[in-house]
Amino acid sequence: MENYGTLIKKIRQEKGLSQKDIYEGIMTRQTYYLIETNTSMPSFDKFLMILEKLFISVNEFLYILDPEVFPTENYLYHQLSQAVFKKDETRLSLLLDKSQQLYTSTNNKKYLHLNLITQAMTYLNDKQMEPDSLYRLKELMLPIKEYLIGIDKWYLYELKLLNNSLYSFELSEAIALGTLVGKKIDVLGNMEQYQDIKLRIYLNLSSLCLNRQDYDNVLFFSTLAKENAQTDYRLFEKVIAHLNYEIAQTTKHKQAKNSNITNYLTILETLGYQKTVLEYKNILKSCAIAL
Repeated sequence: MENYGTLIKKIRQEKGLSQKDIYEGIMTRQTYYLIETNTSMPSFDKFLMILEKLFISVNEFLYILDPEVFPTENYLYHQLSQAVFKKDETRLSLLLDKSQQLYTSTNNKKYLHLNLITQAMTYLNDKQMEPDSLYRLKELMLPIKEYLIGIDKWYLYELKLLNNSLYSFELSEAIALGTLVGKKIDVLGNMEQYQDIKLRIYLNLSSLCLNRQDYDNVLFFSTLAKENAQTDYRLFEKVIAHLNYEIAQTTKHKQAKNSNITNYLTILETLGYQKTVLEYKNILKSCAIAL
């Protein structure tokens, strides 16, 4: 990492911190000076302590240092979602090349996973899928499935990986992996970031099952989503969880109407989610539920 010390110094100065604010309790002034002048590289534990005092994460630091060489995971997946949403084949192709290049140079499996998901999304983005596309999708997702099943505990990366790859799996496999979340999540599972991504997994699974008319699993995953969306700042997620649950219940009982569904759609409209409301109206039409 060339010029790492120059960047540490720049961030320190921008935050109005002195050298003493950073090195005190970690190392001597002389040792820290050698770091800021790119003469000496700190050990990894000292590097983490320096970043802690600068109030910056490792990912942020590496991305600022060189966004081309050290693109953050969130940035890369944002690029993927934008390319899929806009059906931008050029951007998908660039991301395929970039993820392959990163995997080749670092041998880090997270870039292999990104490459596989990007390939899968390329298939799913093609409305004229070839007859063997479903087999190819299953083949692409196998390493991710084996990775998730093969480790004892899931941390934040594994949860994000599952959430990003859900729509590339067959429904039965997505459901099977989703049921493992409660069993494989690690002891830090009560942290806010874990709760947020776990909630998104349950919501996405309930929506995926709703689109496939698997109402029993809609009820199962929307119930889990409701349990994980109890705080006020998750209002949107709470409404979606309840909405999916009510649609599944109404359909299973062959009811023609449910006032709760109308109320939840009204809340979404009030919050400004008109596009989401339109998507749900199409689902209600396919389920023969009147508003």
